[in-house]
Amino acid sequence: MKFFRSAAFFAALFFSLAAAGAERSRSVIALTMTEGEFAGGRIYLPVRIGNVMGPMRLDTGASSTRIRLAAWNKDMPVLGESVTTGASGATMRCDDVEAPKVELVANEGNNVARMNYELTRCPAGDADDLLGIDFFKGARFSLDIDRRELVFFGAVTANSQPKPLRRLGPDRRLIGVDLHFGKTASVGLFDSGAEVSAVDQQFIRKHKGLFAVVNAKARASGVAGAQIASRIYKIKSLDLGEGRMLHDVYAISYDFGGLRAALGRDVSVLIGCNVIRKFNWDFDFSAPESPTWDAKLK
Repeated sequence: MKFFRSAAFFAALFFSLAAAGAERSRSVIALTMTEGEFAGGRIYLPVRIGNVMGPMRLDTGASSTRIRLAAWNKDMPVLGESVTTGASGATMRCDDVEAPKVELVANEGNNVARMNYELTRCPAGDADDLLGIDFFKGARFSLDIDRRELVFFGAVTANSQPKPLRRLGPDRRLIGVDLHFGKTASVGLFDSGAEVSAVDQQFIRKHKGLFAVVNAKARASGVAGAQIASRIYKIKSLDLGEGRMLHDVYAISYDFGGLRAALGRDVSVLIGCNVIRKFNWDFDFSAPESPTWDAKLK
C-alpha cells in the first residue's frame, strides 16, 4: 500500500469499536477489488492512519495488522518485536509499534476507528500492507465482495442461524469454519488475503478422489511478496453446511508445513476470495470468547 498525505485537516466523525453505543451506528465501508485468475482477487479498504491515507488489503488470515517501514511511520513508538510467518513458511522479523488512531473511512455513516492500536511494522518491500483480523475485535459486521461493501452494525444479511467460529493459531486469534469435502470433515481458515483458496498437499494425497487436476499452475504472493508457484486443482464439492454447497472450486495446492503445526492438523484449506465472494457473510465478535459466523449462498 502506498499511503498519501492529505493536505486538508480531517474532522470526520468516527466511532471506536470499543466505544459505548457503537452498536447503534451503521457504517458502510466501500471495498475495491482487483480481479485475478480462477475467480480470485484482492480486497482493499480505505484506511487512514494519523493524517496519512491509502488503500490497505483486507487479510483475515493475518492475526495482526501489518505495515511496511516508510517515512510516514518510522517514528511510531516501538512496543516490542515479533516474527511474521507467511503461507510459504518464510518469516520476517518485525517491530510491534503503536499508532494513535487507525480508521476505516466510511462511504456511509461514521468512520470506524481503533485508538492506540498496535501494528506490526515490517521491513520495506513490495508486499501489500494488511489489515488483520484483530482490528475487528468487538465488532459485528457483514461482508459482500460483489456489492463491494463491508458493513458494521447493519442488518443481518445471511440466514440468522449463526454458528460458532473456530479459533485458530497459537494465540487463537485467527478464525475458521467447519466444512466438508464431500463426506470428509475438515476446517477452513477464513483468509480474505488469499487470492485463491488453497489446500494442503498432504490432504490432497490422502483424499485424491475429492479433487480433479487442472492443467494449469498459479502464482500466489507470500507474506513478503515472494511468489509461490503451485498446481491448480478443482475441489469437487465444498460444503459449509445448511445448503452452502459449492462444486468445482478452484484451489492452489502446496505443503502447509509450518502452517499445519500453527493452525492445527484439522485445517486443510485456506478459504480464499474465490470462495468468499460466493456468499454474503455475517460475523459477530461482540462476545470475544464465542464469536459466530453465518453466510448466505448467492
